[in-house]
Amino acid sequence: MAQPILIIGAGISGLTTAQALRKEGIPFRIFERDERPASRDAGWGLTLNWSLPIFKSLLPADILSRLPETYVNREAVDAGEQGSFTFYDLSTGEAKWNVPASERIRVSRHRLKRLLLSGLKVEWNKTVGNIVKNDSGATAFFYDGTSATGSFLVACDGAHSIARRIIHSTTYQNYQLPVRIVGTGVYYTESQVAGIRSLDPYFLHGSDPRTDAYLWFSFLETPGDPDCPALNEHGERMYHCQIMTSWPYREGFCGRANPIEVPNTKEAQLNWMKALSVDWVEPFNSIVQNIPVNSEIKTVSLTDWIPQRNMDDIFDGRVVLLGDAMHNMVMYRGEGANHAIVDVSVLLDALKPLYSNKLDLTVGKVNKAFRDAVDRYEDEVVARTEIAVLASRQACLDAHDYQRLNDESLLVRRRLMRSDLDFSAG
Repeated sequence: MAQPILIIGAGISGLTTAQALRKEGIPFRIFERDERPASRDAGWGLTLNWSLPIFKSLLPADILSRLPETYVNREAVDAGEQGSFTFYDLSTGEAKWNVPASERIRVSRHRLKRLLLSGLKVEWNKTVGNIVKNDSGATAFFYDGTSATGSFLVACDGAHSIARRIIHSTTYQNYQLPVRIVGTGVYYTESQVAGIRSLDPYFLHGSDPRTDAYLWFSFLETPGDPDCPALNEHGERMYHCQIMTSWPYREGFCGRANPIEVPNTKEAQLNWMKALSVDWVEPFNSIVQNIPVNSEIKTVSLTDWIPQRNMDDIFDGRVVLLGDAMHNMVMYRGEGANHAIVDVSVLLDALKPLYSNKLDLTVGKVNKAFRDAVDRYEDEVVARTEIAVLASRQACLDAHDYQRLNDESLLVRRRLMRSDLDFSAG
């Protein structure tokens, strides 16, 4: 193919796609709407579990060898601590469920992104305004007045994908879940996190059966990890932590007649986090109550989108959605990144024959070959991720309805690529 593959979006899915193409020697260009790598905040952590072998297979050797640079809590990893990702009753501290240990790593999103940027020439400050089909593939038009043409286009442009809006013009909108969430990243001393650290070296979660409020806690950087200050001014070891609290958006929550929306100010958001946790037992109480007043509080819109086949195929097999653009899901099963990685592998397997020098196809046969490749890709992705989106949605709802939780809840069941095929959305 004379024209490169165009990748829209330089998040984890777009960068993984680029590195996989780089490994295969397939030409590509990658575009990102941000002005520079550090334009966005550092983000949270990611758990790579059942996708980990696939992820490693996609990476060039120079990137794979440096993957340990992205690990959270290298001390625990090197010591062989796997963690149990235990769910706790926040009113009593009782451990209720855990996700059985399997091959998994907890990585820093921003360190992983920094690693995946290695060896790539990202074209920054490129926001897509439109995509059109042409004789040789597809052309992306950017708001800065420039354009790029490629033999194929992979849209990794996230939950609010422009490409999705074009392809699915009447059904592109995300579904809003009846749950609200606020959180922050905090630096705590070793003594401040000692109670949490004794429970798990990586992450944990839990709910309060009295209110149905939910807590997510994870370490982002620990002593010895890159980017984590080894000591504070008092000589104490420091830990960078992620703390999220969420609650059901429904009438009657906490005795309020109307559903409680996310407060409008950062100060009020922090006060609300502390109000939700005021009656939790230790160590869950203090981990929220001790959040400093100057912390940067963040909100997340809990939305999802069930993947759809591109039935009209207005791009004649030359444009696909990947990752959140294809199957945006909430984080309560931690599977979004894992599915995006598998997307890359499935797409690569479908496209590699088309970029082999051994193929000598007429224009008509090339077009059909692309259509067939996209059909195979979409068939697999939709079958795999439709149930994943719904499972994550149900896990989110279960997290905020304590009485629904049991051994079969999708919130606490083991994470496997297709473990929930018996789950019914009805």
